[in-house]
Amino acid sequence: MKTDKEYLTQLVFFEISGKIGAEEMTTLHRIIGDDPEAHDLYLQLHEIYDDELLEDMSRHWGPAEVWKAIQRKQQQRLVTRSMAGVTVLLLAFMTFLFFRYDQVPPPPLADNHHIKLQLSGGQLIDLSRQEGAVSAAGVMLHNQQRALHFTADAGEVQFATLTVPAGKDYTVYLPDGSEVQLNAATQLLFPLAFPHHRREITIHGEAYLKIAPAANQPFIVHLPGTSIQVLGTEFNVNSYDSSKVRVALVAGAVKMTTDKDTVTLKPGMESVLTPDKHLQLQSFDAHDVLAWRNGVHLFHQASTAEVAELLHRFYGVTVKLDMPAANAGTFTGSMNRHNPVTHFLDGLQYAHYLNYYFTKDSILHLTAWSGNR
Repeated sequence: MKTDKEYLTQLVFFEISGKIGAEEMTTLHRIIGDDPEAHDLYLQLHEIYDDELLEDMSRHWGPAEVWKAIQRKQQQRLVTRSMAGVTVLLLAFMTFLFFRYDQVPPPPLADNHHIKLQLSGGQLIDLSRQEGAVSAAGVMLHNQQRALHFTADAGEVQFATLTVPAGKDYTVYLPDGSEVQLNAATQLLFPLAFPHHRREITIHGEAYLKIAPAANQPFIVHLPGTSIQVLGTEFNVNSYDSSKVRVALVAGAVKMTTDKDTVTLKPGMESVLTPDKHLQLQSFDAHDVLAWRNGVHLFHQASTAEVAELLHRFYGVTVKLDMPAANAGTFTGSMNRHNPVTHFLDGLQYAHYLNYYFTKDSILHLTAWSGNR
């Protein structure tokens, strides 16, 4: 069933304002886990209203007031209905903020290079700045060496959204003892305490999971267009491309389900979600698939567009391709995040694959190799 974009936008704004309830948060997780288009819209909303901006909004505007303002501006037709989907809602919302709260100074721009934890109560913790023990909303966080442990007070279930930007990686230890290692440009939605009957999280991007066994408490991982059920296992998920979600099983067993297909994986096998919602089984090379855990990416006949995408994801740099795709061949080799980006770029230049330069605004430009190949 196609997702109601207006309802999804409402849920996201309620999440942003910190007033979303546990049942609504579960619904939001399910929607963005089942519908790739909803997942993309969710990420777009968080990209526009992120970090310090969201924190400032949550102090001034409650979810009901925000949503009424959006609907009121739609009715007044201050924004043309010819604009598509969520753009209408976002522009109407920003128009309302401008006229209603013009006396409030604008919040500072977010630092998108920092690892951030957003709690469902509205609190925003910058994990790149706040090391050691941090207490917030009844939760004790221990943030050390790019890893998070935490304990939460018993009572109403709280949710959290962890965002790892390009150029970073991070590990979260869940309350049941499970471990989730997140690659760059990845987001994890999870409860701070699991209910007795079920454990559920949502991942957008790439992660390696070690799931603690609990026979009476199944573990569900929601991905764009599919979900995974496990009891105790180790596996890798990759949903950077929501039309081709990959799940690679290292140990144990997992069941992967879509609207049209269900498969059970065995160790050494990978399931790939196709655009028509079917699941393809194939073997995988663990050395290749899991290399990112050591900060390495292996390329096999990669296009310049793929190389540019990985440069951004691994190093957090803005990349501009200043050459037609036809002017470049394919690249086979490796990229190591622990080395400076220029180390990799100099290697490409030495191999006569391409040239590069940085502008004063730190944008990386990739240009065609001017000599003979």
